[in-house]
Amino acid sequence: MKEVPALLPDVTDVVSFDFTKPVPPSVFADVDAFFFMTPLIENQVAVSQEVLDAAHTAGVPHVVRLSSRSAGWDHQSKLRAWHRTIDDSVQRSSMSSVILRPCSFFQNFVKYQAKTIRNMSSIILPQGDGLVSYVDAMDIGQAAAECLLDPKKHDGQTYVLTGGRAYGAKGVAAEIGRVIGKPIMFIDAEEGQAQAAMLQAGNPPWLVEAALAVFASAKAGAEAAVDPAITELLGRPATSLSEFVERNRNAWL
Repeated sequence: MKEVPALLPDVTDVVSFDFTKPVPPSVFADVDAFFFMTPLIENQVAVSQEVLDAAHTAGVPHVVRLSSRSAGWDHQSKLRAWHRTIDDSVQRSSMSSVILRPCSFFQNFVKYQAKTIRNMSSIILPQGDGLVSYVDAMDIGQAAAECLLDPKKHDGQTYVLTGGRAYGAKGVAAEIGRVIGKPIMFIDAEEGQAQAAMLQAGNPPWLVEAALAVFASAKAGAEAAVDPAITELLGRPATSLSEFVERNRNAWL
């Protein structure tokens, strides 16, 4: 929660809670709706149920749950099974609800690839020629706000959130290079190499398993599908790759 004052200096009514401790219903006092994004922790199903129980006890009428598009097709990895279990709990609750299932984020090229782009002028992923309909996290936030502010309109809906078109990692590298003024190369890593690198970086095996599943799906052509939900929710086109790269150009300099 330390980031909230810096990002939203005018917001004064922030209430924080710790997922590792019991969540009292008092956290949700006078709350009309809440955005529910579970942290990447191994016991996320149990703590999510505690949060939902606390919200129910407090009488919260509406919840918007952030899930993953992968939860709809990945029936092998633990993470997506956890996503589906939490989604089901949300939909079975007495609260009205919306499930948001976004595709991979454009922001991944900042969070996970910025250092490699700066130091090696490269993007390294086990993605081959696979295309992904990346979505801007800011679009997701705006879609969530729409669903929070108009519960009656969106109650019971599950929205798949994607960008307006699909891109390959090679195309993303070319666009970042164009904007920052130096060539960026895409290196197609072998799956075993990528797995070893992610594990060495300290990622838990269940998270690595889930990440590799998306890359394999992209290679098979299953991540390229575009959904119109963002445009319908926001009344405008989804943020394009060019718009995202221009807005975040300093991340790769």
